[in-house]
Amino acid sequence: MQTGVNSRAARREQTRENILEAARQCFCETGFDKTSTRMIAERAGVAEGTIFSHFETKEQLLISCVGEQMAATIAQALHTMDPEWCFVDKLMHIAAHRFAQIALRPGMWQVLLQQMVFSPRKGAVHDLMRNSGLIAAIRALVEDAQLDGEINPNLDPDQIYKTMMALFLFTVHEHVSAQNFDCEDMCATLREMLEVQVRGIWMRRPEMAA
Repeated sequence: MQTGVNSRAARREQTRENILEAARQCFCETGFDKTSTRMIAERAGVAEGTIFSHFETKEQLLISCVGEQMAATIAQALHTMDPEWCFVDKLMHIAAHRFAQIALRPGMWQVLLQQMVFSPRKGAVHDLMRNSGLIAAIRALVEDAQLDGEINPNLDPDQIYKTMMALFLFTVHEHVSAQNFDCEDMCATLREMLEVQVRGIWMRRPEMAA
């Protein structure tokens, strides 16, 4: 009996993965608005109603397409991070993993920017970042840097996080606009802005350490 339950769960999970991959392909090829759930279902080899047994809306499907890949990428970046690195190097390690993912499928990020980042629906991007584990990961790095004296401990970690997300999205937007998805170029753009923030705004002042 247990074997049958496990088998059904595995089939359901495989169907879900097939839908996600089909959706990624369709969104990249035709954009969000022109992609119908019927198109996705046909490519995934399932009935259209099956999509809605896994995802409530097409928007939720888009969020899952990006968010689940983000979660896996962030987990990998954290696992391979050297704890002795400085704050900026740790951030750039995570960013490099994300940029490499974007470079593999830039069309998905073009869709995301159009549909989610500049969407009137409040909280869409925040939900994506939170569910992927990115907010928790960055906040932990900020708090560690404050404890280590790399960053002014009197600054609000949430404000630092929001600034970093703004810089990340700016970098992605600039490179998507220029159709330049070279990972090293994206990293160089972000690192330059982060180092200015750390040295000029976030760094602990000498008088504070006295």
